[in-house]
Amino acid sequence: MSIFASLTTTTIPLPFDPPHTVTIQKLSGRLVDGAQLEHMRGFVEGRGRNWAVKFLALARAGTASNVDAQQVLDDPLSGYDRIALVRGGLKAWTYEEAGKPKPITDAAIEDLDDEALEFLARAVLQLTKPALFQTAEQREADQKNG
Repeated sequence: MSIFASLTTTTIPLPFDPPHTVTIQKLSGRLVDGAQLEHMRGFVEGRGRNWAVKFLALARAGTASNVDAQQVLDDPLSGYDRIALVRGGLKAWTYEEAGKPKPITDAAIEDLDDEALEFLARAVLQLTKPALFQTAEQREADQKNG
């Protein structure tokens, strides 16, 4: 691993669209901050995935449960905008358009279906902040070993 995010990349298969693969990159600190800022904007504006917005609506209606709250707390993507994560971390894919590699553009990213967007955002965030995906036991073991 390097301290430079651009030097940390991996290529992963798309389990829902074989044989396609994507290459993702670890996000820089600036891009992580941007993904959090975009999530905050979306939360304030009431748009996007924003499970937290849905949870607050349930809470206001008196129907949010402890399980609902735990879902928000346990989801590593809570607090991050999925499109911003993918926009910053997706570097290549095996898709073609008219016999040539399909360019990764904002329009192409915005055209991704929800399943693909969720998968890619999780993959980028896991590469960038793997501790968010650890269980409590794994975090405790890391603290003891490190």
